[in-house]
Formats: sequence, C-alpha cells, structure tokens
Amino acid sequence: MSLAGIFITENDCWSIISANQRLAELFQCDIDRFNNLDFLDLIPPDEVEQVKATLKLLAAGELEKFTEEQLFLRRNGSDFWGNLSIQRLTKKDGSLQGLIYSIYDVTERRESEEQLNRIESNYWEIFNSTNDALFVHDAYTGAIVDANKTVEKMYGYTREEIFFMNVHDFSAGVPPYSLNEAVNQIRKAVEGGPQTYEWLGKKKSGELFWTEITLTASQIGGEGRVLAVIRDIGDRKEIEKRLKYLSAHDSLTGLYNRAHFETEFERISKGRKYPISIIVSDLDGLKMINDTHGHAAGDQLIKNAAELLNVVFRQEDLVARFGGDEFIVLLPEADEIIASHLMDRIRAAAKRMETEPGLPRIHFSLGCATANSKNEMADLFNLADSRMYEDKAAGKLRRAAPNC
Repeated sequence: MSLAGIFITENDCWSIISANQRLAELFQCDIDRFNNLDFLDLIPPDEVEQVKATLKLLAAGELEKFTEEQLFLRRNGSDFWGNLSIQRLTKKDGSLQGLIYSIYDVTERRESEEQLNRIESNYWEIFNSTNDALFVHDAYTGAIVDANKTVEKMYGYTREEIFFMNVHDFSAGVPPYSLNEAVNQIRKAVEGGPQTYEWLGKKKSGELFWTEITLTASQIGGEGRVLAVIRDIGDRKEIEKRLKYLSAHDSLTGLYNRAHFETEFERISKGRKYPISIIVSDLDGLKMINDTHGHAAGDQLIKNAAELLNVVFRQEDLVARFGGDEFIVLLPEADEIIASHLMDRIRAAAKRMETEPGLPRIHFSLGCATANSKNEMADLFNLADSRMYEDKAAGKLRRAAPNC
C-alpha cells in the first residue's frame, strides 16, 4: 500500500478524476468525496492564488515537475502538512493529458523540527544571555567551535576574530597559564570528569585578569565537545588579596603583624641558612604622648616610627609591629656586626627625621641578638629583649645625668 495520497486532475481544470485510498485516509473522509472535487478546495484560501499560478505553469509546460511542503485543509476544519509533488502527464504526441499529484504526510516531522527549533532557540537564548563566558571546544584538539556573546564582552574580540584563535590567545601565556596546560585541562575533563580551576586570562587589550573555569565534557550533535564556563573573579581575587594582606599586616602601620612574624620566625628556624639576627625595639615616650596629646598623636608617632624602619631595612628583612610601642626585625643571614650596624642606622635616621609640630623626635631603645646555629634560636628573642631593656635603662641614665 502506498504511503502517499495519489490523485490526477484533468488537463483543462483542477478537478480530481482519480484518487487512491491513502488520499482519503490523509483527509479523513470517504474516497467518493474526491470525485470531480477541485484540488484548490484542499488549499487554505490565502494560498490558492499562489498554488493556481504554479498549476498554470505546469499546464503550459513551463514547469515539468514541482515539489514543496504545503498545508492542506480537511472537511472537519483540521489541517496537516504534506510534501506535495506535482508532475505533468503527457500523451504520445507530447500534449498535456493531466497532472498527477502525490502527498506524503510530514506533519509529525515538521512538529518535531519545530520542537527542535524551539529547543535550539531556547538553548541559544540561554547560551548568549548568561553573565559567564562560554566556549565550546573540540574534545580532542581543543579548537574553539563555538562561543557566546559574553566572550566578546569579556575579552574584547569580535565573534569573527574568536574562531581564528585558540585558548593560548585568551591566556596569560606564561606558565602555568599556557596552551599546553589548557589543552591538558581539556583532556582531564574528557578522561576524568568536570574540572574547575583558576586561570589568568588575557584580553585583546593585553590586560590580564583572573577567571574561574569549569570544564565539562559531553556529546553535542554526535561530536565530542567540552563546554568551558568562564567567570571573571577579579573582584573576588582582590577581596582575597586584601584579606590575606590584613591577616599578615598591622592595620595602623602597614608593617607585618606579630602573627606573621612568629610564623616566619618558626619557618626560618627550621632552615639551614645561618646566621640569623633579630632586632627588638621599643618606641620611647609613647605613653607620655598619649597622655598629653591624645591617642591620635600617639598613633601618628607610631606611624612615623614604622616609616623610619621601612626606610632603614632591606626588602628581604622582615619588619613587624609586635604590639603597642614594640617593633621587631628579622634579619636572615645577618651576623652581629650587620645587626649592630643596622641599629646605628636606625638611631642616625631618627635624628634626621622631621616630625610633626608638637611631637618629639623618634627615639628607640634597641637590642639585637644573633643565632649561628639552630640550637641558639630558642634564646634569640629573650637575649635581644634583655639587651633592649639594658639600652632603655642606659638611655634614662643619660637623660638624667647633669650636663658637664
């Protein structure tokens, strides 16, 4: 049995003179209904003129065959889509005998296509509306096969430019943010499941910025693909950087704090590079300034002292505020001579330093100690602290002695 509804119309009009049972099934009616029925009665009214023009071209021989998808009407008011094919029937002398038609029901296929189109349209709407940049990579080569509009905004490239580029062009380009590592991450996603990691990206302008990337492998259209979801985490990294800074630094002076000093002291104590020296200092006169001028003046004196210490010491030296008016400096690979010289530099810098009106000159009581082996590290702080108090006592005696 034919899957197509087949019928023939006369050569001088569009009346149906013969039809098969399948045509009756397609139109859900008795086959006798088609006897002498005008074919155009099966066409929606707003399309009749267009179809009639096509039939005239076929009748005139200007077309031998015509095929297209056409909407048809049933008597009950319902409709369906059919693949319509019309061909000339000619006599032996070449004159027109009639037109033969075939109709295949394609309603389900069209509905499936429309559903797929809706799904695809929704997919692309979601794909392009997300705030995250989305790349689709070939699972085997890492090549970019698709990208959403956020990629253009985030990286500054046009869509046309993106497809002539690879992941290296969107990366910092320095280890570990290189092409080889990016392809390796894609391979991990294919072989081991989703991967999430931080990545230093690069914009068209050359600006570097931090991103978080999640890679997920899948099959799209029968092809192995990896979806890369890229989120700009620059703000988050700045917050993390700030929190990390605050956890290690004194909020008033910007010097390292006691917790960080103790951590570094513990770490360097376990090393093998000696000698190691420390300088302990106490800012003299702070209590008097707080009592007579207020704590704001005292805070300013502390900040001035911190500024002075930052100027004196090397970048590799660790200068910390130990608390209140106490400061401490960790000097890796520095012996007693270097430590003593640096204390002299502190005193000389204090004499030269200009202070705010109403504030006294900065004066430190200082003490240092040196460890030449791991065994001496345990007593290092106590020894330096003891020497600092000796210096403080000697300073008081000097200030109390009458001028000669």
